[in-house]
Amino acid sequence: MDDDTLRHEIFASFAEHLVPEAFATPTRAHRVFRETSGPAPADAGWAPAQARARFDRWIDARIADALAASWPHDRPLVVAFTSDGHLLRRYDENGCGHLDCVVALVQREVVAIDTPWVFGAALPRPQPWWDIVEDEDGNEVEQVLRPPSTTNWTATWYAEARGGGVAATYAGCLDLDGEEVISSVALPVRARAETREFHRMLYRHPARRLHPLRRR
Repeated sequence: MDDDTLRHEIFASFAEHLVPEAFATPTRAHRVFRETSGPAPADAGWAPAQARARFDRWIDARIADALAASWPHDRPLVVAFTSDGHLLRRYDENGCGHLDCVVALVQREVVAIDTPWVFGAALPRPQPWWDIVEDEDGNEVEQVLRPPSTTNWTATWYAEARGGGVAATYAGCLDLDGEEVISSVALPVRARAETREFHRMLYRHPARRLHPLRRR
């Protein structure tokens, strides 16, 4: 794929997902969508069980969105989502692969949301690698891009709701073969380095004080 084709695909993908409401507030989100679920207004009249079930469905949708997230040329290794009940924003690591870059972006922008629902996923898919081919004398002839040596990998996710009738944190991991989910398991929210880092998305956010976690 040449540079002009790649740029065209990037701009076409961006234009396809334009949401006019997203321009009301500056954002560095990679994508902005109209929210179809997420936190509801305080006067929505949901029972706690209804709100919790809605959050569970929201998490399932975000897991699916995270696994499907892609760029015209590649797939992000880390993604995060924030929701205010109206707009769903997706933040990517922009090719650096660093989880803390995504968390820092979310931290800066989520302060504008009174009742945030957030989700983050670390997606360390097996990556191709460059192999140096040498001649009989040991001289480098060329570099060849080899496919990943394995198709198995593990995705780790974290979700937190503070408002909209819910105050909860969840985490889990998925074992995959390629893009097929083989198994899934829940995790304590601070069980892994990835989940501890995602937990920082709402660090010092006022919603954590206004909507404290309840004992289960």
